[in-house]
Amino acid sequence: MLEAEYEKEREKIEGKEDDRLKEERIQTLQTIFQRAWRYQERGMLEEIILGFVQKKTAMLQNARTKGELQEISKPPKPVYNGNVFTTGKYDTEEEELLVWSLTCLKAPLNNQAYERYKELFCRLLPEKAKILFPEMNENNQAKVA
Repeated sequence: MLEAEYEKEREKIEGKEDDRLKEERIQTLQTIFQRAWRYQERGMLEEIILGFVQKKTAMLQNARTKGELQEISKPPKPVYNGNVFTTGKYDTEEEELLVWSLTCLKAPLNNQAYERYKELFCRLLPEKAKILFPEMNENNQAKVA
């Protein structure tokens, strides 16, 4: 699935004859897909990986400068400001969820990080969240009633 997506995006870039950033776009595309393939190797959910890739490649196609492409190629680095996590302009929620998932395999998340992970999981995977976080269903039903 990812291989086909990669080829499709590479063809889009190669098809633009007057693109002065063609080489940089291809390099950024390769960086994004290398990370995607690593997430895939680690057993991360395909639908989340594909969501991250599709959002990043849309950003890549619209980038106008080398600097933008460099920022797009970077993984997310959410920062906790004491109240909430903030993310960068070129970060995707999907990749942030992937990063939190890998992080919690190395060490337990603190409360704030866990809440952010849960928030992203519930937003991006609502059906799976109903199973993993049944309290979210109860809270949502209580709000509706």
